[in-house]
Amino acid sequence: MRRLAARIERDGQEHLLIRSDVLNSKEQAEAASVAKAKQIIDEQGLRLFG
Repeated sequence: MRRLAARIERDGQEHLLIRSDVLNSKEQAEAASVAKAKQIIDEQGLRLFG
């Protein structure tokens, strides 16, 4: 079991995304983490860092 998590970095700043989702495989967790990070970036933009 793998937990969904991502680190989003920009210009030396970092945002950690940790969710309660648990997936069966490493590959599923990686794909879901990338998809969720992209969604957060699209929704939040630069506000994510400040």
